[in-house]
Amino acid sequence: MMRVMEKDFEPLKSRLREINERLDPEEQASFGLLIENFSGNTSEFQRIMRDLGKFGSRIGTGSKFEVYREVQHLFHKAPPKE
Repeated sequence: MMRVMEKDFEPLKSRLREINERLDPEEQASFGLLIENFSGNTSEFQRIMRDLGKFGSRIGTGSKFEVYREVQHLFHKAPPKE
């Protein structure tokens, strides 16, 4: 049985926390929980992306698609944990 290498999602979580600060307090509470409880599971990540879509232009100053791409990149390129 092959062991799955654990990844370090801290860079992703850090970026999501920055986005979370732009949201209203109710959204911050629920989205903040998603961020802190994130374990790297694909379904969890899909939920985060769905929420980002709901938040719309509040997730960043430029193109929200750039933010999506950045977040997806951080997820897919997460380095292995030491």
